[in-house]
Amino acid sequence: MDTSTGNRLLDGLPKAVLAELRPRLEAVDLPLKSRLECHGQNVAHAYFPTAGIASVVASGHALPGSEAGMAGHEGMTGTSLILGDDRSMHDVVVQVGGQGWRMEAGAFRAAMEISDVRRRMLRYLQAHMAQMYGTILACNHAKLETRLARWLLMCHDRVQGDAFELTHEYMALMLGVRRAGVTVALHEIEGRGYIRSTRGLVEIRDREAMEMSTDGFYGAPERAYDRLLGAKGCAEQPLRAEL
Repeated sequence: MDTSTGNRLLDGLPKAVLAELRPRLEAVDLPLKSRLECHGQNVAHAYFPTAGIASVVASGHALPGSEAGMAGHEGMTGTSLILGDDRSMHDVVVQVGGQGWRMEAGAFRAAMEISDVRRRMLRYLQAHMAQMYGTILACNHAKLETRLARWLLMCHDRVQGDAFELTHEYMALMLGVRRAGVTVALHEIEGRGYIRSTRGLVEIRDREAMEMSTDGFYGAPERAYDRLLGAKGCAEQPLRAEL
């Protein structure tokens, strides 16, 4: 019996363990802009996307939020549940619509009692922290064009195909900059032939060259994920190769 889910984090579990978890998983749609977590409120579910992207948005103190991390087919939301907390430290918003699975918070806490689940979720949390550290480093030291290229590559890792819907307004919000700055940076990246950008749509055209243009700000968290969560014989491929 095939127990695979389409979510790499879940599918890396031993088959017997995943089969045990399947009755606790509910298939759900993840519509664009739907809010999966709210800062300071209880986490009702852990979500495991199979398509689409959920943005972890740092917010508070009446300031506009900016993206601290993202999760797609490789990960999950509800990371506070991994450490036994039931309250979210951030907002989580779907930035690219898709589908996935969700598990009720109590069921997830019970699943964490299974050693294979606990080990894999803690490893994911470490990989997710590496992604956040990479975001902090880029925000502090990389120019906007480089930050945007890194962010688009991370989105590309988590979608099927080379084109995905993103508005300039949303990119500006996630990067914590003005829309005008994003527009200029997009034009610079497009001028080099790395992407094609139209109204509400970005298409990756030369991924390899764009990776090289990020001056090392893209890649380290992705390698950390593969090191921590690659499963022998099935998942030791880079994030993009899984699609």
